[in-house]
Amino acid sequence: MHDAYTPILFHHHTHRLRAVMIDNQPWFVAHDFAQLMGVRNARRLLHALERFERRTVLLASASGLHEEVEAISDAGAYKALFRFARPAHAEISRWLSEVLVPTLHDYHRDPSAEPRRAFISWANRQVGVVRWQRELWVAWRDLPAFIVDGVEVSP
Repeated sequence: MHDAYTPILFHHHTHRLRAVMIDNQPWFVAHDFAQLMGVRNARRLLHALERFERRTVLLASASGLHEEVEAISDAGAYKALFRFARPAHAEISRWLSEVLVPTLHDYHRDPSAEPRRAFISWANRQVGVVRWQRELWVAWRDLPAFIVDGVEVSP
């Protein structure tokens, strides 16, 4: 099993939902998600999912204790909402897609992975570029600054 993950705690009305990001994908504690949906036994929920939509996860608490739990992927969560359909699940689905999943992605976003504006000096000019995915990207309109006498040159 992998190292312990520190969960992020969410509340929806009176229900708690612990979530973790694993390989940049949201996973939810199955027991918490079942309670949120009104399913008393999380095993029913887990049996309705494919093997790749569930996994065992080790959670770390602030006190240093660890808890082994079953977790479901975000795709598994949507599948469970459909499988155990109730009118109240539309609100849960909306909360999941509009608040919970985007918040998890924002919380775990790698700042160095986002595109950033930058300038480089080239042929005594400042040329605007974008640093993204460890590369420099040049706008088409600025490309002529990198061409000298019809021959492309790299910085």
